[in-house]
Amino acid sequence: MKWTALLFYIVFLFLGACEDNPFFGDDKIPEREITGRVSLQFSENHSEIYVWLEGTELITQTDENGDFTMPLPTPSEQGTGSIVTGTYKLYFYLANYRLEYVTIELLNGEVVEDLSTISKEGELKRIVSLKNILTLDTKISPQSYILSEDDSITVNVKLNPNKPEVFINTIVRVYDRGYVVRTGFLIYNDNHQLIQSIDIEGSKKRREAVMSPRKEWTAEFPLNKSFYSSNGEYNVIPYIVVDRSDVPPKLESLIGANQKSFDQNFILYPLKRTGGKFVVQ
Repeated sequence: MKWTALLFYIVFLFLGACEDNPFFGDDKIPEREITGRVSLQFSENHSEIYVWLEGTELITQTDENGDFTMPLPTPSEQGTGSIVTGTYKLYFYLANYRLEYVTIELLNGEVVEDLSTISKEGELKRIVSLKNILTLDTKISPQSYILSEDDSITVNVKLNPNKPEVFINTIVRVYDRGYVVRTGFLIYNDNHQLIQSIDIEGSKKRREAVMSPRKEWTAEFPLNKSFYSSNGEYNVIPYIVVDRSDVPPKLESLIGANQKSFDQNFILYPLKRTGGKFVVQ
């Protein structure tokens, strides 16, 4: 009888120490995750903000309300790397917003409560607010097409800086006597597939300042009807990359190694934009 009781006690301790219950499936005890809300200055839509845990491959994005959930692996899980005891920075990033982070403590893969920062359940105790660096609005004229033949489109790009020094990289064609023609536009369908790229032979990337109150330009280019065989909504994205050096390289690589390329991959570049839509009927 004593041996039976001892065996029961050992089994009880074994189950209590395990993250994965071997008898009742893969339920994790306790739930490991970080949750919170992020807000964007000058935007009603708070979606697609990247949230990344420093030193790991754990990355997620917010929904349109700014809410996010980041599941944490158990020490026995592989792939994204186990979370060890230590201090971590939780980063919040969009290309045209200031980079922010909160510092959290993890003990054996679990969140350590901080009275001002995070609960023991992993919920951030305050909304993380990101301040805007630069707004980008693109206006299309006309906004609706019936492409029975090749047509043209007019694109107006307006940039408003919200800090003293903002630099961007664009694509331009510089002619004799310094005459500049704006080019470098990518047109995607509603499935985020690249349909047409607009570039001029001899163009190049150029670093330039965006001075207050705004920088604005207008470009006109042809729409080739052979590219638009399907009716639907299309999105014109000007090639504009905010020149900054404060973003951790690991974070950028997790978003996409070629996100700043003038090709299909540019759809991955996380710059919050407005406008740019037109419809083919």
